[in-house]
Amino acid sequence: MLTDEGILVVADLHLGCEAALEYEGISIPRVQTGKIERYLTELIDEVRPSRLVVAGDLKHNFSRNLTQEWQDVDRFVKMVSDRVILEVVKGNHDNYLGVILREHGIPLVKELTCSGVRIMHGHQGSLSDGMTIMGHIHPSIRLEDRTGASLKNQCFLFDPEGETLVLPALSIVSPGTDVVGQVWSDGISPPLAGRGLSSFEPIAFSKAKPLRFPSIAELRCLQREM
Repeated sequence: MLTDEGILVVADLHLGCEAALEYEGISIPRVQTGKIERYLTELIDEVRPSRLVVAGDLKHNFSRNLTQEWQDVDRFVKMVSDRVILEVVKGNHDNYLGVILREHGIPLVKELTCSGVRIMHGHQGSLSDGMTIMGHIHPSIRLEDRTGASLKNQCFLFDPEGETLVLPALSIVSPGTDVVGQVWSDGISPPLAGRGLSSFEPIAFSKAKPLRFPSIAELRCLQREM
């Protein structure tokens, strides 16, 4: 939430993901859009933002608009627009999203600047000076104890020196990327590929309580020692 202008930013909803998986032979219940809608409805009603910005990957399929995607995006846009102004940044999955959004008079933009903060998806481009919010990586953190038990949870990533915040995916179907154990995650986002994720600090939540962890570099060292 950008408090100067009261802007709520989310990323990576991947609406219609279930239909795309069906084309790959994987069948799961089509429940994601309804759950995301309920979550955002409650959140919008609680924090009352002036605008909702989706920082990329509102839909899932790369190559076309599947029927479920069209229906889910249309339903989502109507639900949000009844409550708040909606703005959408284009992600790498949003190749044909503009066709749907035009019916609602909503532009699909490459990036936005709100309250002096740059909002982008993170699949292309480069970072500039100043605070940046992005998605694309789907960060999560998996912690394992000495008995082998582990817990994986979606998380934010924050680099205080680089002034960059990576949002967790709002999708409940698209899995998170274990940014500690999967070292290749350093190269997922081109704007971050030069420096990787080592300096980022994961921030997860236990109910409403934020849990701030050491840097990814430190966590990777601890994991190797276990």
